[in-house]
Amino acid sequence: MIQPIKYFITRKLFCLTAPRRHFKDMTFCLTDYDAYGFDLDHTLAKYKLTELCRLAYEGACEALINTKGYDKKLKDDIALHKDFICKGLFLDADKGNILKLSHDGKVLRASHGTRMLTKDELKKTYGADLHWEHFQEAKDNVKSSDGKLKYRFFENYFDVPSAVLCAHVVDYIDQKDGPQEKYIFWQDVYASLGFNYIPKAFADETGYFFPALKRNPEKFLQPCSDGVKQWLLELKKQGKVVFLMTSSAHDFATTVLKVVLGSDWQQYFDIFLFNAKKPAFFTDGNSFLGLDGHVETTPVTELQAKTCYSMGNHHDLMKFLSQQTQKVKPKVVYFGDSLCSDSFPANNYAGWDVVLVLEEMEAEGYHLTPKDLECDDTATVKKTKRDVNLYIDPEEESFLLSKGWGSFFYHEEEDIKHDKHMNTFWGHLISKYNAIAVPLIEYIAGMPIDHKYKRFSDEVGSTDGFSPAKPKPLL
Repeated sequence: MIQPIKYFITRKLFCLTAPRRHFKDMTFCLTDYDAYGFDLDHTLAKYKLTELCRLAYEGACEALINTKGYDKKLKDDIALHKDFICKGLFLDADKGNILKLSHDGKVLRASHGTRMLTKDELKKTYGADLHWEHFQEAKDNVKSSDGKLKYRFFENYFDVPSAVLCAHVVDYIDQKDGPQEKYIFWQDVYASLGFNYIPKAFADETGYFFPALKRNPEKFLQPCSDGVKQWLLELKKQGKVVFLMTSSAHDFATTVLKVVLGSDWQQYFDIFLFNAKKPAFFTDGNSFLGLDGHVETTPVTELQAKTCYSMGNHHDLMKFLSQQTQKVKPKVVYFGDSLCSDSFPANNYAGWDVVLVLEEMEAEGYHLTPKDLECDDTATVKKTKRDVNLYIDPEEESFLLSKGWGSFFYHEEEDIKHDKHMNTFWGHLISKYNAIAVPLIEYIAGMPIDHKYKRFSDEVGSTDGFSPAKPKPLL
């Protein structure tokens, strides 16, 4: 299922943590790997975020109003609240507050409903040190609410607009009944997300999200460039394996694939894995299931090339990759957009390296110098095959940037030493669990496959792995 459903699955994180790899030269190069895995949504599939945010927000509002009886006044135009939209915010459910956190658990900024709190109000609510009580749990598990936890983070653009809805609900409750000792609306919002994103809703055309996207997928998705398609084919050469692994169910995913890669999308991959239920794919040992069309069938004990499967686990996948590459321990790099469902579990439990696709890099901007385009192993300056500002749309940029919450990567007031390292909660995870980060797949597809990139170091908040350059707030 698409990404919000990843959070609706009960998970037990029982696997041993894989040790972080150490590299003497701290470089990353695609030719060093035996297998290349790709997530779909927001990785290979670039969404038109203006349209997606509007649909996700209106769908969540409609579900809350029509299935839980909330007031129709909750629904308005998401464009009126663009400055409140910010990836990575937390809902402190009991208090009705929205939070932005530092890498060490301090509340950097917060709102009660849509009203931003003052410094004095922050200290009154969270103590003089501003440390958030649920920080350690969120940091250790990188796990969002399943409806029972007392917090939720909004980490992808299917559910980021829900933070706006939660804030509106708090405003409405306060206006109607006054401030509450404990807010209990989150379970209703969570249920409305489930109503919209439950996998069978795509086939049944129920809920308020899938029917609109299904009628006109081109309205919400951008096709991949010819350069990306050619690059995927090049990766398959010389005994390498290229696999697709998405948490989207087969029916929804194939609709997306036909738009972004074309009707011949299967030619780009050696095996196709759907409904992977990441991060459970790396922790829960689910069996792979066969597929009859869109329908899941019986468990499969051995994977076959050029075949579609559902669910599964990384141990059985590694057996397949070992057979295909003739390597006892094939080296895997995975391309994904989610720190929660891709980066953390793939690196932490499977020991894979991860290339993070992070659209905030493009939106917040960067200063590209000739040095940023140098290959580490040659004196030749390699230039990308794309214009740096080709893909960012001004309206879309306005949905990615927030004056109210500030940078996704950096909080200036928290940078006492002025060393410009990533000091937000998500900035810390970026450097810890990823080899490199790129704004779009096009950036890495436009470079030679043997290009050497500087990778993130073990330092907290390292900025070394951004390619083609560091975001401007970190300069």
